[in-house]
Amino acid sequence: MVLHAEVVVVGAGMFGAAAAKYLARSGADVLVIGPGQPPRDGAPASLAAFGAHHDEARIVRRLGWDRVWGTLDTRSADRMRALEAESGIGFLTECGALALMGKGVRDRTAEMLRLSGAAGVGVEELSGTALGREFPDLALPPVAGGVDGLLERHGAGYLNPRLLVQAQLRLASAAGARLLTGQVAAVRKDLSPHGRWLLRGTTADGVAVRARAERVLVAAGALVGQSGALPVGSRLDLHAYTEPNLLFEVAAGERERLRALPTVVVVDPEDRGNDNLSVYLLPPVRYPDGKWYVRLGPGMQPLVRELRTAEETLAWCTGGTITAEQARFLTAMMRTLIPALEPVSVRPACCVVDKTPTRHPYIGPLGPLGPGGHDGHDGLFVAVGGNGHGARGSDEIGRLAATLVLGGEWDFPLPREVFEPVAAPLPRTSGADRPAYLTPPFGLC
Repeated sequence: MVLHAEVVVVGAGMFGAAAAKYLARSGADVLVIGPGQPPRDGAPASLAAFGAHHDEARIVRRLGWDRVWGTLDTRSADRMRALEAESGIGFLTECGALALMGKGVRDRTAEMLRLSGAAGVGVEELSGTALGREFPDLALPPVAGGVDGLLERHGAGYLNPRLLVQAQLRLASAAGARLLTGQVAAVRKDLSPHGRWLLRGTTADGVAVRARAERVLVAAGALVGQSGALPVGSRLDLHAYTEPNLLFEVAAGERERLRALPTVVVVDPEDRGNDNLSVYLLPPVRYPDGKWYVRLGPGMQPLVRELRTAEETLAWCTGGTITAEQARFLTAMMRTLIPALEPVSVRPACCVVDKTPTRHPYIGPLGPLGPGGHDGHDGLFVAVGGNGHGARGSDEIGRLAATLVLGGEWDFPLPREVFEPVAAPLPRTSGADRPAYLTPPFGLC
């Protein structure tokens, strides 16, 4: 099978689906190649089938850790209800979002509030006493010096990432994009004059497929470096890490009471190794097995480990087992935050989080290829690097990627260079074994 397109989008996740929608709406001939959905409550059968959107809940808020994320998140969140209406697919649950910020980063907190106010985002500052009155089931974590509570009530909560992707792909298809369920195994440039990009892969049925395109947008997620979606010799400074989660099943009698909780993020600024208390928590969410679970996961901390090879990643994604140390930490944090919860059952969820040294997504043309590569990268773009919280900003990330692919005018309030892909490792500045972006404070998950 040989296909031709003006633009091929490699990856049909949150970034790729959003970009495909905007590309197609701009009149481009778009082909999207991405794996289909794995079983709704099972591990992916192969590395190519893994995707960050294969879950039921991701936190939504406009309050951002910095101006970059605040602007991405606000612009995306402002379009979510319209996206639901246009697609006919509902994916957003508004239960509010609470950030418990360690008092050791009050300067950062003040700047976050200033930026939110300038953007017209309503954020309330709540004392510990006020939080106790409003959310009696929620206890405050013992962060050194205490915490400041920042509550965003409206337009915040969580989204279903599977349904978000379905909504984006439905709108992309309606605008003329073609969708191919499969995976890309190789990408290279025809170096002849006016040469096109050549992609090789297989469909979900195992049929060999080749595609030719003027431009390519690679939005293959955290595992882009392990998937064959980049040309041989190219390299992005993006790293994948294990993200262990626990799902605590909530009994029917407790469900409605705990559903009144907002999503919660704890930001502990102290660099205390495994004693750092940075976590995120989602109120009861219904999973495909029909049960309701409170989900808890860590901020980036030493309990996570880097996934350096495809074999390591596949074992983590398909194994469904977190370490005893990870389970002890997450269980202790659940008992700290919701001490009255007596879960019916507890089960692990093995996720993957990516990190860029810039702490921001990469959106733009791929830079010079690494040693042994060539300079034929004109027309190759990437949109990757959610850094653990790309879901809520994905619509704007996709829009910006589409703008750059089509050579449109940059209309984001920060310069393009903020998102410039880094193709060579940056020096680690906080010791030989741990890069700076793994040191607290970790930001808002």
